[in-house]
Amino acid sequence: MENKQVIKSVSENPQPVTVAKGWGSYTVLHEESNNLTILVTLNEGSRMRYHSHKERRELWVVASGSGIVVMNEDEKIVRTGDVIEIPREVRHTVIANSELKLIEVQIGNTSIEDKTTYNLQKDYYSDGSTGYYVAR
Repeated sequence: MENKQVIKSVSENPQPVTVAKGWGSYTVLHEESNNLTILVTLNEGSRMRYHSHKERRELWVVASGSGIVVMNEDEKIVRTGDVIEIPREVRHTVIANSELKLIEVQIGNTSIEDKTTYNLQKDYYSDGSTGYYVAR
């Protein structure tokens, strides 16, 4: 279901609408023009697609669980209580180490069309270290 359909459903029905995804689900909590607040639940071991937005920034608050946020191929471990700010045009995803719940606030163009996806790959080096890159 596209964001516009979910938003319309929320405005017509005061009960939150939950949308199932391959990585978990999201529930629309609040919507106004140019901002959308959702509860994202990622299943353990799952991740969102690696993507960016030209016309929106996001703020994520880790409500529960732990995971790894990858932004522009740099990774950071996140846990309950952490806050992650994602500026416009920054490539990003989150990988759930356990069931992970995020409160996500989208500010700007909340349309699903404002999304560019990338093929995120992980390298494993002989010294035991790892690193991310975008496959062309």
